[in-house]
Amino acid sequence: MSTQGLYSSEILKKALFDLPLGMPVSTSHLKEFGISRQLAYRYVQYGWLKQLGYGYFLRAGDKLIEKGAVASLQANGVKVHIGGKSALALKGFAHYLSMGGEKLTLYAHKARKLPEWFQEHYVVHLSNSVLFKEQEALMDRLCVSRLDNEPNSPFVSEPERAVLELLDLVPKQQTLDEARQLMEGLQSLRSKKMLLLLKACKKIKVKRLFWKVAEELHLPVLKKIDKFEIDFGSKSDYTLPGEKNLVLRNPNG
Repeated sequence: MSTQGLYSSEILKKALFDLPLGMPVSTSHLKEFGISRQLAYRYVQYGWLKQLGYGYFLRAGDKLIEKGAVASLQANGVKVHIGGKSALALKGFAHYLSMGGEKLTLYAHKARKLPEWFQEHYVVHLSNSVLFKEQEALMDRLCVSRLDNEPNSPFVSEPERAVLELLDLVPKQQTLDEARQLMEGLQSLRSKKMLLLLKACKKIKVKRLFWKVAEELHLPVLKKIDKFEIDFGSKSDYTLPGEKNLVLRNPNG
């Protein structure tokens, strides 16, 4: 085998099995253990790794999963997080979604293209919409956190952010009817986080649409939010399909 047993079997085991199942191994991860790109390709020759694409590998016997694939992108410096409908599904609202063939919704900052191996495995909607006033880093995005609070799990929008991301895609990529149906299940939205996001939201359309639909559905979150803290713009900024004006009423009277 040479090359110091291909650089110590114990170090190799640590590098390969330090990650959860279904998560690709990236060259940046291997580098943390002192394993070079050249040595990684030797591991491919020995059958310990299978190359997915440039800089990404799957361990022998492992099976790629969506959450792991996204987490690997994020760990390798790709500034994307799971958002919108996909985030709501991961947070337990899948029973409100249509079944089968769903696109994976990713929100990005300046990431115009995903690796070819990722696109080959998943049908993705990549949005570069700048929806909030916030920092670009994943750790600094508003209401974006790791799924399951595990260090190697992907960054995912919390429900309050995910619903605004969902409405951001109406009507071009998302129907209003399905958005309404999904919002019916969001009875536990947190008022403080919802207000934070509505105040930071840069799109009048999204804020007005959320408020209108939430009013119609009598979502409890509105009872604890003062709408006068939110900039909804003028009446001409956005109208719902089939309606001349979007009228915002005080939910408390």
